[in-house]
Amino acid sequence: MTITDGSYPLGSLAKTTAAAAAAATLSTLLLYRSYTKSLPTDDPQRPQLILDAIANDAPIYYFGVGSNLSRKKLENRSICGKKIHIVSMEPCVIPGFRLAFNMRAFPPLEPAMGSLEPLDSYYDGAAAADDDRAEQEAALLKRTESRALKSYEKEECHGALIKLSSEDYERVYKSEGGGSGAMQGYEEIIVTCVPYDKSHPPVKAVAFRAREHVRLTRDPCPSKRYMTIIREGAAELGLKSCYQQWLEDHPVQDPSPAFRKLAINSMVFTITLSMGLKIRIVSHLQNWLLFKMYVLPTEPKWKQILGEVAAAIVLLPTACAGFVFKGLLEASGAMPPQLKRWVKMLEGE
Repeated sequence: MTITDGSYPLGSLAKTTAAAAAAATLSTLLLYRSYTKSLPTDDPQRPQLILDAIANDAPIYYFGVGSNLSRKKLENRSICGKKIHIVSMEPCVIPGFRLAFNMRAFPPLEPAMGSLEPLDSYYDGAAAADDDRAEQEAALLKRTESRALKSYEKEECHGALIKLSSEDYERVYKSEGGGSGAMQGYEEIIVTCVPYDKSHPPVKAVAFRAREHVRLTRDPCPSKRYMTIIREGAAELGLKSCYQQWLEDHPVQDPSPAFRKLAINSMVFTITLSMGLKIRIVSHLQNWLLFKMYVLPTEPKWKQILGEVAAAIVLLPTACAGFVFKGLLEASGAMPPQLKRWVKMLEGE
């Protein structure tokens, strides 16, 4: 005898639901497999300018954007505990590039990090210039689709021209994930910086661009926490007021306190798996799913609510595990100092 609700056999409904769930799971895994096949297997090639400077112990000019606009943040970036010594630091501009928030991070808590992205005008200018070196530099930067959420009024990027010893530059590079292997997020590119001070000539400097496997085709919103650091650094450095106004007007991501806690607990678990146990499939799959359902804070409220509910469902299993794991570490006093600082930073303490 088949149990029914009077109109539809419950057994058939259960089978249909199970089949749909299985099909959805299989489709997700197949799409994820396709994504993982696109991941790099080789370390990024470093520019010759950097290799020569390191070999000759020569100073290196670095173009800082994002949180590295702040002198204090930059001085304390070293992962080995040694303070970064800044030889000089001044405001500058790079024509033909933009500050992009297109480096894949962890939505919706920290959707993206800053990156320097070439614009079409850069490639067009290099092609039109009677300069073989400019063409060669442009050829090294693969042109990919990259759309800004809110564009600056001019096709240029303002930031910090920073002079460092080669040793201190290497500390900054490693603090940004450099030297960590094929999956590192940034690649080094060479750009021409034009100082605000007209008595200083243009300088060739190294900057960081998101690599293709973590480079998003359209910028999501940076977090409120991250953008606050950038705004404060821009004011401290004295970047042009119109550029600072653009930063002030740029949309930001600011999750609710409850959702923030959920996301932080999830990240504690997935990062421990990835960094400690080298099990990365959980974080990769979760991150891929979160970006599929990411909704900008500029979208209608009902879309934002649906997106947050969907993201919460994805985060819940790892958040529960992370909550228990974090509690055990705190109770035993075994919480690694770096993890403790990282959690406090994301919690806004």
